[in-house]
Amino acid sequence: MGPLGEQAATELGLSPGIAVGSGVIDAYAGWVGTVGAKVDLGLDGSTDQKAHISRRLAVVAGTSTCHLAMSNDELLVPGVWGPYRDVLFPGAYIAEGGQSATGELIRHIVKGHPAYSAAKTAADTGGVHIYDYLNDYLRKETTQTQLDHVAQLAKHFFFYGDLWGNRSPIADPQMSGAIIGLRSDRSIKNLALHYYGVLEFIALQTRQIVDTMNEHGHQISTIFMSGSQTQNDLLVHLIASACEMPVILPEYVHAAVCHGTAMLAAMAASGGLGAGSKDLWEIMGQMSKPGRRVDPTTDKHEQQLLQVKYEVFLDMCFKQREYRELVNKRLATME
Repeated sequence: MGPLGEQAATELGLSPGIAVGSGVIDAYAGWVGTVGAKVDLGLDGSTDQKAHISRRLAVVAGTSTCHLAMSNDELLVPGVWGPYRDVLFPGAYIAEGGQSATGELIRHIVKGHPAYSAAKTAADTGGVHIYDYLNDYLRKETTQTQLDHVAQLAKHFFFYGDLWGNRSPIADPQMSGAIIGLRSDRSIKNLALHYYGVLEFIALQTRQIVDTMNEHGHQISTIFMSGSQTQNDLLVHLIASACEMPVILPEYVHAAVCHGTAMLAAMAASGGLGAGSKDLWEIMGQMSKPGRRVDPTTDKHEQQLLQVKYEVFLDMCFKQREYRELVNKRLATME
């Protein structure tokens, strides 16, 4: 943006002339700190890494989740904000999808279950976070029942979680939640089932957003994910497997927004007096660390189960709207 002026420096208690970088929305700083993670994507050695950036979806996941994809063309996607031009790379566009509540959805469902207190006590006794406790519980239950993977525990449990409306990709604030398979069970086992249902929903809706973006011209093939939800290895596994693409976790998963902001500051400081600053991608390449890669499941049964669960998920999504429309039409004929 330029150097810090005399008045601003005085008011801030800083020195005049400090380079001032452009501010961005927090999730966009997260994009900067996430998609540059160094990882082997199996690209040909001659492939331009910067050119490949349009195939990378940044998923910045905390209380809610933001899905950011860059493109060189102005791609209009229903239910996805933007595209916004020149916000990160000159001439490039950013499209922004999102889930209004993900981390908050998990918390809401877990804390609202009758078995929450018992599970929390057990987790605290074991010195682990309750989500880690529930992940371990699900894995042990899978082993004890001689199943091949956790998803089989919930094969007939269907959870739809737009409790606060839908932001992307159908952009319907009237959407709400639904459960098929609800029972009167108040046990920790049932809590673990509901918890898994939420994780599966988040993963399946991520696929819905990715598929919608790709249907309208994007070419997303890899997810780069950061934020507090990356601590949940079961959720990351489900997202990779449901979307059938690798998920890359940068080194600073808990501080990708701060890391991206530091990159923007470094870009501003790289200019020097009267000189142009370095290219942002160059800065990202210099400051990004190696990331960790999580690949989709190779279990064909789990792949098939997640595929059919996705089909049910879509049916639950659009049937809800059909039900509302059916009721509204019937009532309208009576007026």
